[in-house]
Amino acid sequence: MSLSSPSARLNTLTLERNIPVSVTIELTRRCPLGCLHCYLPETRGRAPAGRELTTAQWKNILAQMAEAGALYLVFTGGEPLLRPDLPELCARAKELNFDVRVFSTGLGLDRALALELKKAGVSGFELSFYGRPATHDAVTGVNGSFKGSLEAARLLKKTGIKVKMKTPLMKKNLAQAGWLKALAAREGFGLSFDPVLTAANDGETAALALRLSGRQLAEAVKLYGAARSASSPAVPSQLDFLCGAGRNVCAVGPDGELYPCLQLPVKLGNLATRQFAAVWKNSAWLKNWRKTGMDDLKACVSCSDADFCSRCPGVSLVEEGSPLAPNKTACAIAKAMHRLAVS
Repeated sequence: MSLSSPSARLNTLTLERNIPVSVTIELTRRCPLGCLHCYLPETRGRAPAGRELTTAQWKNILAQMAEAGALYLVFTGGEPLLRPDLPELCARAKELNFDVRVFSTGLGLDRALALELKKAGVSGFELSFYGRPATHDAVTGVNGSFKGSLEAARLLKKTGIKVKMKTPLMKKNLAQAGWLKALAAREGFGLSFDPVLTAANDGETAALALRLSGRQLAEAVKLYGAARSASSPAVPSQLDFLCGAGRNVCAVGPDGELYPCLQLPVKLGNLATRQFAAVWKNSAWLKNWRKTGMDDLKACVSCSDADFCSRCPGVSLVEEGSPLAPNKTACAIAKAMHRLAVS
């Protein structure tokens, strides 16, 4: 991304002014799948799904966020298709001039719902695929889930909604990344790979055993360009390196709890009872977070791989106890990308 591109200028402007340009909303933590690597304890049966806001409450929150300058909106879960009001919420978001995308398994989608979502103004769907059918179903824990997700992806594309396949890379599926790449090309879907698996929000670390080894991470970077697109090292800067969470990015849980990002699970205030602008501007945690700079990254500031790093502060918080700490996966990816750049 060029520093002079419109998207880069928008990113810089909103970072500097703390405008919440990008919002992710978890409508529910209910999900038909129980993926081995999922960071939500609710989908693995270790916690109840919890309270969900009503349609009216969400519409009110959307209006507040639009007024604060938000432009990009993602509805996710759990599985957002389990909310019967999803088309209504998408339509309202579109009326507020949001670019609306949905992250989903696709399970439960039919032609009527796809057409309704297209009419509501959804610009794109992103669906997770984990490999060939048997591998995918083994990861999700549901037989036939690959078939269901692929049928949904095809239906969305036929309806005129852009489809992107997302693949978390892990030991179980790295060898099938090439097959997935060919599938995406054949079907006309977008595709992205993400080599970062995280510990669960409740501290459970079982998913970490699925992580790629250092050698496998290097292979993934070399063959598939696998790296986090959300914080590309192509335009290193103090703000980018610290990530936009809580600066120009935020997330809201199903119960209305505001977070800097879904992967940075710090509760800032509940929007069911408080106004978004008040929390966004006055949160003590956010005020402190926004003052941090490169000098606060004690173990990273002099690292020779820093320009290639896409360290996630949420992963650092959950695994290392501080959002300012380095984390092993980010370090390994940065080293691999640096070596690739100079080879």
